[in-house]
Amino acid sequence: MNATTQAPVDGRSARWARHREERRAELLDIARHLIHDNGPDVTMEDIAAASGTSKSIVYRYFEDKASLQRALGRSILTSMHAKLLDEMRELESAVGREPDADERIHAMIRAYVETAQRSPGVYRFVTRPSDGLNHFLHSVSRLVATFLPSTVPAPQLWAHGSVGFVERAVDVWMNEIESPDDPDHPPLTSDQLVTHLVTWLMKGMHA
Repeated sequence: MNATTQAPVDGRSARWARHREERRAELLDIARHLIHDNGPDVTMEDIAAASGTSKSIVYRYFEDKASLQRALGRSILTSMHAKLLDEMRELESAVGREPDADERIHAMIRAYVETAQRSPGVYRFVTRPSDGLNHFLHSVSRLVATFLPSTVPAPQLWAHGSVGFVERAVDVWMNEIESPDDPDHPPLTSDQLVTHLVTWLMKGMHA
C-alpha cells in the first residue's frame, strides 16, 4: 500500500460509535434530570428505569456508578464553566469597556450562586469531592487570576483561596436554605450573599 494511501473508514463502525456516544449522552441527560428532581443519591436502577432499559444496559455505557458520576460531573462542570465565561462576555458587552476586577468577581460569584440555587440536587452532586470538581475549581481559579489587578501579590494563590472560600460559603448557605435552624435570623438572600462575598474578598471584613 502507498504510504500516502489511507485505510478506508468502516462506515458501520463509525455509525456504531456515533450511536454509542448519542446513547451515552442520553443516559447522562436522564441522570441529570433525576438528580435535579430527586437529589444526588439516585441509583443505577433509577436511571435504568427512567431510560426504559435494564441496569445491565446502563452498565454497557458506564462500568459502575463511580464511572457514571465522573462522566456526569465532567458534563455538569463543563456547562458551569461555560456559563461563567458567558457571564464575562455579557458583562463586557453591557458596560462597553473592559470590566474591572470587582465587576468580574461579582458576575462570576452571581453565576455560581444562581447555578447552585437553580438545582440544589445537581449542585450537591457536582460538589462532592472528585477529580472533576478539582479540575473545575482549578480552571475557575486560573480564570480569576487573569483579571486580578497587577498590585495583587501571588495572584494564583489569591485566586485559589478565593474560589475555595466561595465554594465553601455557598455550601454552608445552601444547607441553611434547606434546613433553617434560627427563625429569628433567616438565611441571606442570594443577592445579599453575592454582595457580602464580593465585599469580603475585595475589600475586607470591615469595609
